[in-house]
Amino acid sequence: MESTLTWKTKFFSNTWDIIQYDRSVGEIVNKAFSRSASGTLRGKKLLFEIRGFFKQQTRILEAESESVVAEVAISSWKTKATISYNNHDYTWQHDNFWNTKWSISDVNGALVKYHSRAMGGEITAYTSDEVLIIAGLFIKNYFRQRAAAAAAST
Repeated sequence: MESTLTWKTKFFSNTWDIIQYDRSVGEIVNKAFSRSASGTLRGKKLLFEIRGFFKQQTRILEAESESVVAEVAISSWKTKATISYNNHDYTWQHDNFWNTKWSISDVNGALVKYHSRAMGGEITAYTSDEVLIIAGLFIKNYFRQRAAAAAAST
């Protein structure tokens, strides 16, 4: 089942809104000065906890039970990530040189494809799994924040 969603954010905003059929179906909210975020998609509420300094990992928790549902490991070169979820590993990666396209895939191919523009973009999902869909946006935002922090420190 293929579905298309859009996302948008504002300059300096901590919130990414997720839209389908012109109505809000979710969001990701980064907590200011924190190593955590929350996300919602179609009623599924998740928490993201970033751990570690040099080897960073993110735990994805179900908000209500606070049980770990997935873990994200960022590659050493900070260009890819592995999502461990439901006893499977999924790869998050950029798909073009400009980093405006990225995807989540498994051994069978892409499950979610993302395309960004200035302050928004599109999501094409070949799965209905909210955890994978929202994790892909969270990871992109994580890389975007790290790039901004690195640029600000120079």
